[in-house]
Amino acid sequence: MCKISIWRSPPMFVFVIVALLLVQACKNETIEPEGSVNSVFEEISNQLKNIAHDSVHIDQKLIKVDKIWDKARELPNDTVKRNIYVEIADTYELLDRKELFHKYNKSYNVSSGIKDSIGMAVSHYKLGRSYFRNDQIDSSYQNFYSAERLFKSIGDDKFAGMSKLSMAIIQKNIKDYIGGEASSIEALQYFTPDNHLRYLASANTNLGLIANDLERYDLAIEYHQKALEERRAYKDSSLISSSLNNIGLAYVNKKEFDMAIEFYEAGLSYDSLFFKRSRTYTRLLDNLAYAKFLSGQPNGLPDLFLRPLELRDSLGDNLGAVTSNIHLAEYYMSIDSLQLAQKYAQVALQKATPLDYNRGILESLQLLVDTSEESQALEYSKRYSHISDSITKQERSFQEQFARIRYETDELELKNIKVTKRNRQLTILLLSLAVLSLLTYIFIQRKANKKELEFRQAQQSANEEIYQLMLSQRTKFEEGKQLEKQRISEELHDGVLGRLFGTRLNLDSLNSKNDIQVIETRAKYIDELKGIEDEIRRISHDLNSNVFSKDMLFVEVMEKLIENQCIQEEGELLKYEFVNDSFINWEEMPNNIKVHLYRIIQESLQNIRKHAQASNVRVSFKKLEKHLQLDVTDDGVGMVINKVKKGIGLKNINSRVKQIKGILSVISKKGHGTTISVKINL
Repeated sequence: MCKISIWRSPPMFVFVIVALLLVQACKNETIEPEGSVNSVFEEISNQLKNIAHDSVHIDQKLIKVDKIWDKARELPNDTVKRNIYVEIADTYELLDRKELFHKYNKSYNVSSGIKDSIGMAVSHYKLGRSYFRNDQIDSSYQNFYSAERLFKSIGDDKFAGMSKLSMAIIQKNIKDYIGGEASSIEALQYFTPDNHLRYLASANTNLGLIANDLERYDLAIEYHQKALEERRAYKDSSLISSSLNNIGLAYVNKKEFDMAIEFYEAGLSYDSLFFKRSRTYTRLLDNLAYAKFLSGQPNGLPDLFLRPLELRDSLGDNLGAVTSNIHLAEYYMSIDSLQLAQKYAQVALQKATPLDYNRGILESLQLLVDTSEESQALEYSKRYSHISDSITKQERSFQEQFARIRYETDELELKNIKVTKRNRQLTILLLSLAVLSLLTYIFIQRKANKKELEFRQAQQSANEEIYQLMLSQRTKFEEGKQLEKQRISEELHDGVLGRLFGTRLNLDSLNSKNDIQVIETRAKYIDELKGIEDEIRRISHDLNSNVFSKDMLFVEVMEKLIENQCIQEEGELLKYEFVNDSFINWEEMPNNIKVHLYRIIQESLQNIRKHAQASNVRVSFKKLEKHLQLDVTDDGVGMVINKVKKGIGLKNINSRVKQIKGILSVISKKGHGTTISVKINL
């Protein structure tokens, strides 16, 4: 009979506290709406706008912004402080202080502290944009990737798509065309024709540029045509001209120069293009001249090239000036004016180098190789090769970094989600258990007459536990059976079958002879068959017994095994060498390790005889500090590790190595033999 204690009911405030905690644990995270900024934010925001448009010297502006920063640091961590940090960071960026933008963009820390997903996403996006402008490609990609994930989680498709598109542009720039194409297509899925025409056009433009670089010119034209239609719907003439220029480039690459000229002239036909987008205008002028040059229309050359070059120099467009000088160098080289061609190529190289414009540097160097004397051309050629190799390595490094960023970010995000979910579940569980305990306490106090039913429930729980134990024991029994089957298979394959194989080969070689020596030899192999019979009997009666006893000399057994295994047909021996490290104390070696090493050597030698076509074999034991290493090496035909189909022999070797907690490595090359190495921790 169970004894039940009757306790007093707990005070009512206990229930109130538990209920409040439960509600707090289950409550969803809420973010203060963007429109609920208070007067402090409005005041600081207005001050920053006035500073940005003030006519005072930039140093005085920075002093004022620094004072606002010091004031903002004293505010409590909330969305207001986050918004103020964003405003300050934007002001520093507006004042062209990019290094201060990084230093003072602490909004992410504030947002992270208050679990503000919007703030964290905005901070990642702004940092990614700033890193991109400073050519810190890996940091830019990482922040855009984090921004895209966060914007996606809060349902902000526009900024999620903009972040993904920024990633795609970075991938295109480092020639990760497959990744850039995939990211561009993903970005398209975030945008809609109703609200995001500009970004749809940008994504299609990036796809067109990638297709153009991959020499898929028809596809490039198709993407640029889509972008052109979207920009016409967006009604931005400067962007329309840019798309017309991109289509012209694709037609130039297709060597359809008349079509290219038609699109370049269409781009130049828009009113006031020079004042709206001067660089687009000069690009179209230069590309038009280049298309006419390639099409064999010499009229107006080289003046058609000189006009955009003058405009670019006056605008300080050094990047565009590099292209103009390269085009002029190509033109003069085509008319055999090598001195002028070399001059413009030199100018292009000088302008491209400080800009780190790799494409311009390489094209300039190639022109200098083609137009210079032999000795100078050799120097330019070496420089070209060095820079080209460096660019390739850098692009490959960025691609690997991007893959690692995606993996590590996803892994960390998944881990954080799991931790948060587990903590929330644990909190809810603990609070639920507390409430349940209190309810159970009251229930027991008022329903003491139901103890018999509770006893039955406890008995049922015990029966279920016993049933689970029975199932567990059954599972262990099945596992034991499987292990025993595996051990018997290894004993039969490695021991009996190996010895039967060797004996059969040797008896076959004696079938055609009947002299006394052969008869004696045959008798010896008959005795060997009797030994195999004894071993089968041993396996049948004592499956747990080992090959060796402690009083047997392991080294002698190994030498005998190697000698027997190396006997080939006609009684010849496969040349072998056995090396045993004298520092190995075999007497203290566990018997099971010796058994597995014996079987591994036996299986390895058998495989060598069957497949290797070797002339020499070397078996060596070596002691390396706290490790023992076994190497079995042959000079046979070798094999291709990645293509070889593992048979039961190699599987058994691997199984035995795992049983003694060793490390197995197989080193082989076609035509250069094979080495099987086993390393055991002593």
